[in-house]
Amino acid sequence: MKKLLVVVLSIFLSVNLTVLVLGANVDEIIGYVMDIHDDIVHVVGEPFADDGLQGALVRIGEAPVYDLRTGLRVPAQSIRKDMDIRIAYNVQQTSDPFPAVVVWLNWDDDDAAVFTVEVSENITHGNEGFVFLSADGKYRVVLTPETTILDHNNKNLPVSEITSGMEFFVWVDMITASTPALVYPEKVVVVRRNQLWK
Repeated sequence: MKKLLVVVLSIFLSVNLTVLVLGANVDEIIGYVMDIHDDIVHVVGEPFADDGLQGALVRIGEAPVYDLRTGLRVPAQSIRKDMDIRIAYNVQQTSDPFPAVVVWLNWDDDDAAVFTVEVSENITHGNEGFVFLSADGKYRVVLTPETTILDHNNKNLPVSEITSGMEFFVWVDMITASTPALVYPEKVVVVRRNQLWK
């Protein structure tokens, strides 16, 4: 059953996860920082969607910036020329620079999707592992013995210490299109405050 799930999930991940995670008015570009001036970043690279741009000017503004090596939020000043970057930006605005929604630094092609989830009171210990429903009801997250679970100091966190209201930054390579979506993260890191994902 799990092998079949992996095959189905692999097919699902070939579609654009931007709409699923961030919303319909958001697109993404993956590439490198060609130039940066004030808070406007010129990104050149591959579009995440087939109809996306090959390059884009994006204004960072108040968008959260994450370092994917740790999963933690970093200042926008961490963005440097020639950095690997992935930026989600609002496409409702028709001219450059597009307003950024979220920025990921040190992007790796193996990162299929990354986002934050808050643990609800719906927590179970099942055969598959430690399972919780996200507070917004969108995701049922399964933490198995193979999942790397870290606190905000990058130290191992036992599942016995996970409680409702805790928020995790999640690296996902398996997710279903069900409601709620079933998520098998490779790695989760505790974040200390709410993040901007709306």
